[in-house]
Amino acid sequence: AINEFTLSCAGYCVATYVLGVADRHSDNIMVKRNGQLFHIDFGHILGHFKEKFGVRRERVPFVLTHDFVYVINKGCNDREAKEFCHFQELCERAFLTLRKHGCLILSLFSMMISTGLPELSSEKDLNYLRDTLVLDYTEEKAREHFRAKFSEALANSWKTSLNWASHNFSKNNK
Repeated sequence: AINEFTLSCAGYCVATYVLGVADRHSDNIMVKRNGQLFHIDFGHILGHFKEKFGVRRERVPFVLTHDFVYVINKGCNDREAKEFCHFQELCERAFLTLRKHGCLILSLFSMMISTGLPELSSEKDLNYLRDTLVLDYTEEKAREHFRAKFSEALANSWKTSLNWASHNFSKNNK
Protein backbone atom coordinates (compact mmCIF):
# COMPACT_ATOMS: atom_id res chain seq x y z
CA ALA A 1 0.00 0.00 0.00
CA ILE A 2 2.87 2.40 0.75
CA ASN A 3 4.38 1.79 -2.68
CA GLU A 4 1.01 2.50 -4.34
CA PHE A 5 0.69 5.66 -2.27
CA THR A 6 4.21 6.78 -3.20
CA LEU A 7 3.73 6.19 -6.93
CA SER A 8 0.29 7.78 -7.08
CA CYS A 9 1.39 10.70 -4.91
CA ALA A 10 4.24 11.40 -7.33
CA GLY A 11 1.81 11.39 -10.24
CA TYR A 12 -0.62 13.54 -8.27
CA CYS A 13 2.02 16.14 -7.38
CA VAL A 14 3.28 16.49 -10.93
CA ALA A 15 -0.14 16.41 -12.62
CA THR A 16 -1.75 18.95 -10.29
CA TYR A 17 1.25 21.26 -10.72
CA VAL A 18 1.38 21.06 -14.52
CA LEU A 19 -2.41 21.28 -14.96
CA GLY A 20 -2.79 24.00 -12.33
CA VAL A 21 -5.44 22.06 -10.42
CA ALA A 22 -6.89 24.24 -7.67
CA ASP A 23 -9.28 23.69 -4.78
CA ARG A 24 -6.90 21.07 -3.38
CA HIS A 25 -8.19 20.50 0.12
CA SER A 26 -8.62 17.40 2.23
CA ASP A 27 -12.17 16.75 0.96
CA ASN A 28 -10.88 16.52 -2.62
CA ILE A 29 -7.93 14.20 -2.00
CA MET A 30 -8.84 10.55 -1.55
CA VAL A 31 -6.92 7.37 -0.77
CA LYS A 32 -8.11 3.93 -1.84
CA ARG A 33 -7.69 0.86 0.36
CA ASN A 34 -4.68 -0.21 -1.70
CA GLY A 35 -2.95 3.11 -0.95
CA GLN A 36 -3.58 4.90 -4.24
CA LEU A 37 -4.03 8.63 -3.80
CA PHE A 38 -6.35 10.41 -6.21
CA HIS A 39 -7.99 13.80 -6.63
CA ILE A 40 -11.64 14.56 -7.24
CA ASP A 41 -13.23 17.84 -8.34
CA PHE A 42 -11.44 19.36 -11.29
CA GLY A 43 -13.61 22.49 -11.37
CA HIS A 44 -10.62 24.81 -11.16
CA ILE A 45 -7.70 24.16 -13.50
CA LEU A 46 -4.98 25.93 -15.46
CA GLY A 47 -4.21 28.39 -12.71
CA HIS A 48 -7.75 29.61 -12.11
CA PHE A 49 -7.12 29.67 -8.38
CA LYS A 50 -9.80 30.50 -5.84
CA GLU A 51 -9.64 33.33 -3.35
CA LYS A 52 -11.22 33.73 0.06
CA PHE A 53 -11.47 37.26 1.47
CA GLY A 54 -8.99 38.43 -1.17
CA VAL A 55 -6.40 35.79 -0.22
CA ARG A 56 -5.36 33.22 -2.79
CA ARG A 57 -6.13 29.80 -1.33
CA GLU A 58 -3.55 27.95 -3.41
CA ARG A 59 -0.20 29.07 -2.04
CA VAL A 60 1.97 26.09 -2.95
CA PRO A 61 2.80 24.65 -6.38
CA PHE A 62 1.28 21.32 -5.32
CA VAL A 63 0.17 19.57 -2.14
CA LEU A 64 2.96 17.71 -0.36
CA THR A 65 2.16 17.61 3.34
CA HIS A 66 4.30 16.26 6.16
CA ASP A 67 1.68 13.52 6.53
CA PHE A 68 2.37 12.44 2.94
CA VAL A 69 6.11 12.42 3.66
CA TYR A 70 5.50 10.37 6.82
CA VAL A 71 3.69 7.69 4.81
CA ILE A 72 6.23 7.70 1.97
CA ASN A 73 9.04 7.31 4.52
CA LYS A 74 7.24 4.46 6.29
CA GLY A 75 6.79 6.29 9.56
CA CYS A 76 9.41 9.01 9.75
CA ASN A 77 9.72 12.57 8.47
CA ASP A 78 13.38 12.41 7.42
CA ARG A 79 13.71 14.20 4.09
CA GLU A 80 17.06 12.50 3.55
CA ALA A 81 15.55 9.00 3.80
CA LYS A 82 16.07 6.81 0.73
CA GLU A 83 12.30 6.43 0.29
CA PHE A 84 11.82 10.17 0.12
CA CYS A 85 14.78 10.65 -2.24
CA HIS A 86 13.26 7.95 -4.47
CA PHE A 87 9.90 9.76 -4.34
CA GLN A 88 11.50 13.05 -5.38
CA GLU A 89 13.27 11.30 -8.25
CA LEU A 90 9.94 9.79 -9.38
CA CYS A 91 8.40 13.26 -9.39
CA GLU A 92 11.27 14.72 -11.40
CA ARG A 93 11.15 11.89 -13.95
CA ALA A 94 7.38 12.26 -14.31
CA PHE A 95 7.73 16.01 -14.85
CA LEU A 96 10.45 15.55 -17.47
CA THR A 97 8.37 12.88 -19.22
CA LEU A 98 5.40 15.24 -19.46
CA ARG A 99 7.72 17.93 -20.83
CA LYS A 100 8.89 15.58 -23.57
CA HIS A 101 5.27 15.33 -24.67
CA GLY A 102 4.57 19.03 -24.13
CA CYS A 103 3.72 19.78 -27.77
CA LEU A 104 1.19 16.94 -27.82
CA ILE A 105 -0.32 18.10 -24.53
CA LEU A 106 -0.63 21.66 -25.85
CA SER A 107 -2.19 20.42 -29.10
CA LEU A 108 -4.77 18.35 -27.22
CA PHE A 109 -5.65 21.24 -24.93
CA SER A 110 -5.85 23.68 -27.84
CA MET A 111 -8.37 21.37 -29.53
CA MET A 112 -10.47 21.47 -26.35
CA ILE A 113 -10.78 25.28 -26.32
CA SER A 114 -14.01 25.05 -28.33
CA THR A 115 -15.66 22.64 -25.85
CA GLY A 116 -17.00 25.40 -23.62
CA LEU A 117 -14.96 24.63 -20.52
CA PRO A 118 -14.89 27.97 -18.72
CA GLU A 119 -11.30 27.53 -17.57
CA LEU A 120 -10.01 26.43 -20.97
CA SER A 121 -11.17 29.14 -23.31
CA SER A 122 -8.20 31.15 -24.53
CA GLU A 123 -4.54 31.31 -25.41
CA LYS A 124 -3.94 32.51 -21.83
CA ASP A 125 -5.04 29.11 -20.55
CA LEU A 126 -2.66 27.35 -22.94
CA ASN A 127 0.12 29.68 -21.81
CA TYR A 128 -0.39 28.38 -18.28
CA LEU A 129 0.61 24.92 -19.54
CA ARG A 130 3.55 26.34 -21.50
CA ASP A 131 4.76 28.10 -18.37
CA THR A 132 4.49 25.10 -16.06
CA LEU A 133 6.12 22.76 -18.57
CA VAL A 134 8.94 25.29 -19.18
CA LEU A 135 9.26 24.07 -22.75
CA ASP A 136 11.88 26.70 -23.61
CA TYR A 137 14.28 25.36 -20.94
CA THR A 138 16.94 22.72 -21.38
CA GLU A 139 16.18 19.43 -19.64
CA GLU A 140 18.64 20.19 -16.84
CA LYS A 141 17.24 23.69 -16.31
CA ALA A 142 13.71 22.22 -16.32
CA ARG A 143 14.78 19.68 -13.68
CA GLU A 144 16.18 22.53 -11.55
CA HIS A 145 12.91 24.44 -12.02
CA PHE A 146 10.88 21.48 -10.83
CA ARG A 147 13.24 20.87 -7.90
CA ALA A 148 12.64 24.46 -6.81
CA LYS A 149 8.85 23.93 -7.02
CA PHE A 150 9.22 20.68 -5.07
CA SER A 151 11.22 22.44 -2.35
CA GLU A 152 8.69 25.27 -2.25
CA ALA A 153 5.79 22.84 -1.87
CA LEU A 154 7.55 21.02 0.95
CA ALA A 155 8.80 24.13 2.76
CA ASN A 156 5.36 25.73 2.64
CA SER A 157 3.32 22.66 3.51
CA TRP A 158 2.27 24.48 6.68
CA LYS A 159 0.26 26.77 4.40
CA THR A 160 -1.55 23.72 3.04
CA SER A 161 -2.29 22.56 6.59
CA LEU A 162 -3.61 26.03 7.46
CA ASN A 163 -5.77 26.09 4.32
CA TRP A 164 -7.20 22.65 5.16
CA ALA A 165 -7.94 23.68 8.75
CA SER A 166 -9.69 26.82 7.49
CA HIS A 167 -11.67 24.77 4.98
CA ASN A 168 -12.75 22.28 7.63
CA PHE A 169 -13.67 25.05 10.06
CA SER A 170 -15.85 26.88 7.53
CA LYS A 171 -17.39 23.61 6.31
CA ASN A 172 -18.31 22.57 9.85
CA ASN A 173 -19.72 25.98 10.79
CA LYS A 174 -22.25 26.42 7.99
